[in-house]
Amino acid sequence: MHNLVLTCGPACENNDLLLRMAAIATGFRLNVAHLSDEKLTAWLERLQNLRLESGRNFSIILDLQGAKVRIGQYPAVASLPARVELFRGEVSDSCERIPVPAASVFTQTSAGDLLILNDRRVILRVVGTSADVLRAEVIQNGPLSSGKGLNSSDRVFELARATEGDRQAIECSRSFDNVAYAVSFVADGCESEIFRALVGTSQLIAKIEQRRAMQNLAYIDEKFDELWFCRGDLGAEAGLKELGRLQQQFVAELSGLRKPALIAGEVLGSMVSSAFPSRAEIVQLYDCAQAGFSGLVLSDETACGSQVMAVVDFLEYWLRD
Repeated sequence: MHNLVLTCGPACENNDLLLRMAAIATGFRLNVAHLSDEKLTAWLERLQNLRLESGRNFSIILDLQGAKVRIGQYPAVASLPARVELFRGEVSDSCERIPVPAASVFTQTSAGDLLILNDRRVILRVVGTSADVLRAEVIQNGPLSSGKGLNSSDRVFELARATEGDRQAIECSRSFDNVAYAVSFVADGCESEIFRALVGTSQLIAKIEQRRAMQNLAYIDEKFDELWFCRGDLGAEAGLKELGRLQQQFVAELSGLRKPALIAGEVLGSMVSSAFPSRAEIVQLYDCAQAGFSGLVLSDETACGSQVMAVVDFLEYWLRD
């Protein structure tokens, strides 16, 4: 696996650490959902300078929102109260009220439905609804913060689209070289028409995050330049019991894909807090390489984990002949 994409975030802002990462990374990922225009521009400039300093022309990958629904600005919490409200809005300063900008969540949700947040770390059961408010009880508790994804196991809330934030991020990046764009929640490949009109000949990456995409891999492969098999949102939508079968299905189709395919989603998840990967993760890396994956994408491991240097040390060891 020769492609290695590392996500930037507060845990890797140290320049010496970034230089170590640049020595092995083929790409650096920026999640635009968590960055203001000013912070995005600052990261683009910093990574451009890092190219010059390291002598490596790695790609800069902007992870666009596409059809993915995210919550708005919300105070970071380790766990939620027993009952919460989701309201149509952008900002909340109370952990009891979760802002959701997407109107479709409110029109498509009924009492009794389950809502899944932050890659299934939080699950809510809706107990009451009104036009712009959903009242819910927490049936699986966990951490939550601004910009985390919101899913349902039996529906996709938004149709393919480029959000205003996506358009602004693309505009911010126009003056930078070798920038690629990853589109969230690709369903059938037609999303390429929306985003190709915005990014021109730049590399366009399809994130496979919903079951519908699994039935359209050949067309997605035709229309995009690279595919990422993203197990976080896919597991949240399909359910954890289905995730292994879906990965097996994707692997079965790898040999027929013409474009590179990378695996993403807690690839080295234990190293967010541990200095060493688990044995299961090491075996998984071997299996993915043997299956034909072209590389991997790390997210929290480098963006917000406490062991980023250990992650780099392990990857250097793992990549060594």
